[in-house]
Amino acid sequence: MGTVIAIANQKGGEGKTTTSINLAHGLALEGNRTLLIDMDPQGNSSGIFIEPDHIEISAADLFLQKADVNDIIQQTRYDKLDLLPSKINLAEVELGTVNVEAPYVLRDAVSRIRDNYDYIVIDCPPSLSIFTVNALVASDCVVVPLQAEKFSIDGIKGLQNTIESIKRRINPQLTILGALVTQLKPNTVLTKTILPVIENYFPVFETFISSGVAIGESHLSKQSLLDYNPGIKQAKEYFSFVKEVIHGTKK
Repeated sequence: MGTVIAIANQKGGEGKTTTSINLAHGLALEGNRTLLIDMDPQGNSSGIFIEPDHIEISAADLFLQKADVNDIIQQTRYDKLDLLPSKINLAEVELGTVNVEAPYVLRDAVSRIRDNYDYIVIDCPPSLSIFTVNALVASDCVVVPLQAEKFSIDGIKGLQNTIESIKRRINPQLTILGALVTQLKPNTVLTKTILPVIENYFPVFETFISSGVAIGESHLSKQSLLDYNPGIKQAKEYFSFVKEVIHGTKK
């Protein structure tokens, strides 16, 4: 069965979508059959691969039981990489998901398709919403992108408590693969002070993602960074991160 990885952090601007896009593409480049599931109503990772106006059925239809997961998944232009897209109407679905089955919708859907993939990457919204809960319930492990900044640290405890609660009550196999430090400004006093604090909560990947304009440029060009400019520093860092993830999930 494929390994399911949630990319989660309830704080916005930490690099979840960028990490999801480049991890999924990087895994595919390494020869793995990969599915990227967009659980964020903003649909930013979907927009890298598909024009939003061209998305007819999406994750919302999964939660509304209007479509089967196999009918929602689309091929992307990248070999071995498929997408389960999202769009803004997913936000409306959350208001109607107050029932005992709500946390299990994605897990049940993933169980029907995980044999088709080596890896399934889930891009979570910037909140501890029912969609993040669904992702954690469906996943084998979690990657936490965050910055070496004070405000990034402030929300870690809440995410840790959510992960531990889901592990204790619903998904005992869930593990924290690690925290990925993004937009790193090396050799600053703040970075040197914050990193040990992060390590008190989560294991930290050896690879850090440097700050720079190339990531934003890749978003504008609607490409993964690994496609936009594979020779640039941040792309090489994401390639290194992908290899760490592969190694970590094979243990």
